Amino acid sequence: MVMEKTYERKMCCKEGVAYFTDHPLGLYVVRGDSMVLLGQIGKDFPAGRMKEVTQKELDELIKDSGSGGLQWDFDNDLTA
Repeated sequence: MVMEKTYERKMCCKEGVAYFTDHPLGLYVVRGDSMVLLGQIGKDFPAGRMKEVTQKELDELIKDSGSGGLQWDFDNDLTA
């Protein structure tokens, strides 16, 4: 599957609020069985539970939470 105008969303949850920032990826190719269908959140999603922040603010939230964020080692983590 080839997608255009894609974004990577990075998130950190703290005190019941999901803080996020989006990074544009542009053209993105997905192959194999690793496809997921995503859509917009409906009106039933509680307002105020997600807040968009800058990358710098998100880095500070991750540092303060002590979670260290999610780190991927693509050479080892995604092998079949």
